[in-house]
Amino acid sequence: MPKEKRKLHTMAVVKWFERDEIAEAIHHELQELGYEPTLFRSDETVPNDVDAIFTFAPYGEFLPIVQQLTDIPSDRRPLLIHWNTEGLPDLRLPWPMMRLASDIRSWLERLKYKLSPASMGHSLLALLDTKLLRFRYVGDYYYAHRKGILNLFADSSAVYTQLHNQHGLPTLFIPWGSSPHWYAELNLERDIDVLWMGNRFGRRRSNLLDQVREELQRHGVAMYVADGEENPFIFREERIAFLNRAKITLNITRTWYDDNFSRFALAAPNRSLIVSEQLLPHCPAYEAGIHYVATEPQHLAATIVYYLQQAEARAQIVENAYRLSMTQLTFHNSLKKLLAAAETLSPASSKAKAGQ
Repeated sequence: MPKEKRKLHTMAVVKWFERDEIAEAIHHELQELGYEPTLFRSDETVPNDVDAIFTFAPYGEFLPIVQQLTDIPSDRRPLLIHWNTEGLPDLRLPWPMMRLASDIRSWLERLKYKLSPASMGHSLLALLDTKLLRFRYVGDYYYAHRKGILNLFADSSAVYTQLHNQHGLPTLFIPWGSSPHWYAELNLERDIDVLWMGNRFGRRRSNLLDQVREELQRHGVAMYVADGEENPFIFREERIAFLNRAKITLNITRTWYDDNFSRFALAAPNRSLIVSEQLLPHCPAYEAGIHYVATEPQHLAATIVYYLQQAEARAQIVENAYRLSMTQLTFHNSLKKLLAAAETLSPASSKAKAGQ
């Protein structure tokens, strides 16, 4: 028998910080899809008068949201939909080891919540707040699934989606996409050769960024670095303007296996060529050599110099990526697919049934 559809109308979208661009983009697309979304801060009480809670990332503590939903009787509990955009721990780890470490990290986090904030135990466990985050995310997801709280789980990486499905966490592949909030046709002069934007995030990325920059300088090529140190981070309209000026946007990952295709959703619709170190197929729709340029880390500078000199070849790849980001890989399409899956879930409450 076909699954009975649950009618979803109202939805509360988590906002991890005050000016959360991703939350705003999700809110906008949900409205476009005919839903009634609201935003709530991650440190607020989770709304229980909506049909679904929509979370993503996370860029903060996911577990308190799960714990609050656990306290709501199942006949009145909203669906929990989570779209993960964070990476896994080192993929070279055997899965049993990764899972055990993740379960322990999540258990320690739950233990912290049970202790009084004034207790010594809470203070000691709070020292872990910024440690082993990727393990914590994995442990939290499997815990929430085991408790029956996580109703729909999606991942922006095809690689991570496959791993979760292989190990017992049903996962839907929902790629990152472009949002109309993140691009514009400004027709500005492309007077920036190379743009780097984002946090350096550790020794590997920082060292490689400096290495590429030094090599480019020897070729007379300037790179603008918006890393929050040398120059301020760039957001919103300012970022759009920079991307409209940049011939090339450089992509370097934190680890060899990271999913960094969210950067593509910013650069491609603003027609800036993405030159990247080689990536795992987290987002198979993006093809190296067609939608972006990929090379070994030691060849990044030479590759950038080549494409700065080859304007016609650069323009063709830019146009391919632009079309992909405007048609297939959009936030609208991603959320449409995700919510279509949510609509197939069996009704979880009498309230939902009454509304049908």
